[in-house]
Amino acid sequence: MDAKSHLVAAIARANRCRTVFYSKLGLLAVVGEEMDLEITELLSTSLLVQATRTMVAEGSQVTRAGTSRTRSFRQSYLVAYATRIGERLDDAGTRAHAPAEDARLLPVLAKRSRVVEETFAAMFSHTVQRSVSVTNGAGWQAGRAAADRADLTVERDAINA
Repeated sequence: MDAKSHLVAAIARANRCRTVFYSKLGLLAVVGEEMDLEITELLSTSLLVQATRTMVAEGSQVTRAGTSRTRSFRQSYLVAYATRIGERLDDAGTRAHAPAEDARLLPVLAKRSRVVEETFAAMFSHTVQRSVSVTNGAGWQAGRAAADRADLTVERDAINA
């Protein structure tokens, strides 16, 4: 999976959506309810911009011998960023829903999740999970730190516009 699609997948998962990445086409398909898809799109765009801005600010990465490590740094940075954003979104979701969940809402959310899962299974019956490798420790650390500073808010007005 491409490092940027890893971020979108983490955001989608936190918003009850499913994703599949077509590596040959460089395409990521997202399946979910309309509002969940809109939130996923807005938050993905915002976080990709934030990640790119902070990653570029890190500059080129070279070894002591002068060999470029920029590509591995950026790959590791984005994977770490995506992983940490996913953790933060999961934590936020748990905190937001745990104490005050309305019992009447649970069946609705369960049904929505079930419909998304069924639709995804019907559309993509032969998916394979792939792992992403990280080869640059400095990129990993910088990406996680940047994800901790990232703004996870989505303005409601932007969704309704």
